[in-house]
Amino acid sequence: MKNKTKSQGAGNKKLYVIVGAFALIWLFSFAVNITRKLDYGWDHFILNLPDLIFKFTPSKNEVPLTFAYGKYVNKPADPKVTITAIDELALERYGWPIKRRYYGELVDKLVKLGVKTIGVDVILFEPDKDNPENDRRYVEAVARAGNVVNLVHVDQDSQKVKQPLKGLTKGSVVIAQPHVEVTMDSDGQIRRYSPFYPGEDTDVDGVDDKFLTYKSVGIKDVKCWDECADFSIISLGAGTYAAYAGKTISHVYMESNEIKILNYRYVKNWKLHPAWDKEEKNVKGASFRHISMADIISGKLTAEEKEALKGGATFIGSTALGAFDHMPSPFLSQLPGVEVHATFLDNMLAGDFRKEFSLVYSTLLLLLLPWLPVLLRRYSIAVLISVGFGVISGLVVMDIYLLAHNTLMPFASILLSLVVPFAYVTVDKGLAEGREKKWIKNTFGQYLSPKVVELITKDPSKLSLGGEKRDMTAFFLDLAGFTTMSEKLSPEELTAMLNEYLSAFTDIILKHDGTVDKYIGDCIVAFWNAPLDQAEHRKLGVLAAIDCQEEMTRLNKELTQFSIKPKCRVGVNSGHMVVGNMGSRTRLSYTVMGDSVNMASRMEGANKFFGSKIMTSEYTFDGLKDSFDYRYLGSIRVVGKAIPVKVYEPFARKGEAAPEIKAMLKHYEAGMDKFYKGGYAASLPDFKAALAACPGDGPSQYYIETAGQYVKEPPKDWDGSFNLTSKG
Repeated sequence: MKNKTKSQGAGNKKLYVIVGAFALIWLFSFAVNITRKLDYGWDHFILNLPDLIFKFTPSKNEVPLTFAYGKYVNKPADPKVTITAIDELALERYGWPIKRRYYGELVDKLVKLGVKTIGVDVILFEPDKDNPENDRRYVEAVARAGNVVNLVHVDQDSQKVKQPLKGLTKGSVVIAQPHVEVTMDSDGQIRRYSPFYPGEDTDVDGVDDKFLTYKSVGIKDVKCWDECADFSIISLGAGTYAAYAGKTISHVYMESNEIKILNYRYVKNWKLHPAWDKEEKNVKGASFRHISMADIISGKLTAEEKEALKGGATFIGSTALGAFDHMPSPFLSQLPGVEVHATFLDNMLAGDFRKEFSLVYSTLLLLLLPWLPVLLRRYSIAVLISVGFGVISGLVVMDIYLLAHNTLMPFASILLSLVVPFAYVTVDKGLAEGREKKWIKNTFGQYLSPKVVELITKDPSKLSLGGEKRDMTAFFLDLAGFTTMSEKLSPEELTAMLNEYLSAFTDIILKHDGTVDKYIGDCIVAFWNAPLDQAEHRKLGVLAAIDCQEEMTRLNKELTQFSIKPKCRVGVNSGHMVVGNMGSRTRLSYTVMGDSVNMASRMEGANKFFGSKIMTSEYTFDGLKDSFDYRYLGSIRVVGKAIPVKVYEPFARKGEAAPEIKAMLKHYEAGMDKFYKGGYAASLPDFKAALAACPGDGPSQYYIETAGQYVKEPPKDWDGSFNLTSKG
C-alpha cells in the first residue's frame, strides 16, 4: 500500500509539471497569436450554427441565420446602406473597363433618386486618352452632386500615392483610400478595419511616428484642407460616414481613430433586378441590398429600391464575378470588397463594432482552467466528464452571451486550455483506474465475493486498506479430527478431500459477502465489515456458520468417494479488530488481528467443551435472537480472560429449524431454566428428553453429565460460568 501511495504521489507530481508546462506554453501561444486561427474558426462556426440547426427543424423562419440564438448574435444590415453594383448586367451593357461618362450618368441618377452620400469604390486616376470627354463628364457630375467620396491609391511597397483624375479632388466631398488589405489577417479575411491609413513605427518604440497625411502626399485641393491636412488619409468607409453624418474628418478622427473589429451583418437572399426580372431563382446572397448600376441608369427600379436609396448612403463597387476583390466574411467565402466598407459605415451608424474580450480575464482563464481536471481527478470519471461538459456548456453559453453584446471571447483558445488537460487527465485516470481495478481483482478476487469485488471496482473509494480499528465479525471454521484423517488417507486423498470441503465452505462465505482471510490446514478464517462497510456483518457471519453446517451434511452424503465423514466446528465473535495489509516489506496480506479475533478462535475450540457445532458470543448474538432458532450454551471464561462471556448456538433462520431440533430445544430450554435456578436433579429429565429428541446432541449430553455431577456434589460459590482449561 505504501508503494502504491508513493507511486500515486510521483504520478501527481508528474501531472502537475505537465499541466503547469502546458498552461504556460498555451498562454504563450495565445499571446503570440498562434491560436488565433482556432478562435476565428470557432467564431465563424458559432455565427453560422443557427443556419445549420435551422435545416433540421420545420421552422419557416425567413432568415436561417437568425434562428434560435442567431437573432441575438447576427444583426441585419441598415436598409439605408446599399451597394450600387457593377454587376454582370452592367458589364454586358457598358463593357469593361466602364467608360467614365457612365459613372457620371450614374452619379446624376443617384442624386435625382435622393441619395445622400455616394462612396465610389473604383479607383479612377489614369485619364482616358482616347476620349477625355468621358473624364470631364464624370468630374462635372461629381462636382454637381457635392456628396461623392472618391479615392486615391497607395502603393503598399513604395508608399507613393496616385492622385485621382484632374479636378476630381476638388469636386469630391471627401478624398479617401480603399486599402482594407492593410489589416488583412493571414487567412485573407478582413476582420478589422482602420478608419485612417495606418502609420509606421520608424524608430521601433511601439508608437507610430510616420503617417501618410493629405499634406505629405500633396492632396491639396480637398475641401477639408484647413482641418484635415495633417491627418492620415481617411478610409472609404470612414470618409463616407463623415459625409453621410455631416461630420468633419477631424471629428471622425476624434470619434474613431483606432482599428475597429467589424460586425458583419447576416446574409440574406436579395432578388436581382426585381423591377423587370420575374425569375424567382435569380437571387444573390449578400448582407446589403445590391442594386444594379444598369437598372439605376435605365430607371428600372422597384419602389423598395427607390426607398432604400432615398436619403441613404450607397457604395459604387464591382460585384461581377471575376471583376471584384474577394474578401471572405464569416458568412461568405467570396465577399465583394465594397461590402467591407459598407459594413464599417453600418457599424459606425449603429455603434456596434465588435470588441476584444478582456486580456486579463482571458489570461486568468487560460492559466486556471487547465487545473480544473486536475482538481477533479480525485472523483470518478463519470463526475469528471459531467463537470467537464458542464463547464464547457457554460463557456459556450458565456461565449454566445458575450457575442450578443458584441464581445469576441477567444473561445477556442480558452476551450482547448481545458479540453487538452481534461483529455490527458481523463485518459490517465482511466488507465490508472484500469490498473487499480485489475489490482483489486487480483488482490481480492480469491477471497471476496464477486459482488463485493464488483462494488469495489466500481467505486474504489469504498476500499480502505490501511491499518484501522473497526467493529467487525470474525469467523473460524475447523474440520474436526484432521489428525485422524491425515493418518488414514493418502496425501492425494487428503488434499482432494480438503479441497472439496474447503471450496464449498469458501463459496458460502463469499455468498454472504465475507472476506476469506486465510486457510490454516483444515481451518478457514474469514471476517466481515472490511474492506467494505457492512451494517449487518454480525448477521452475515452467523448465516454463513449455519449454512456451512448444512453444507457439511450435504457433502457427507454426496461425496461417497471418501470413506471418512468429517464434522466441522464454527466460532463466531464480534468486536473491535485491527484490519489492513500486514506482513513484511516484500509480502503483505490483508488480514485481521486483535483480542476479538482470538475470541472467535476460542469460540471454535470451545465447541468441544459443550459438544456444539456452532458457538457465537453475546457480542455477536445479543441483537440477533429474534432472527434465529438458537439455544443458550452457557457462560464461559476462556483461558487468559477473567470476564466470562455468554455463548449461543444458532441452528437456523427463525422458524426454519428441523422438527427434531425444535422438539429438542423445547426440552433443552426447560432443563436450562431449572439448571440455572439450582434444580439440577429436576433438570435431568428435560435434558434426557432433549437428547432423546435429538440423539447425539452434545450440549444435552454435557448438561446431563454436569447436572448429575452437581446433584452429587453441588458447586460452591459458583457464578454460573464454566472455566475452560484449554484454548480448544
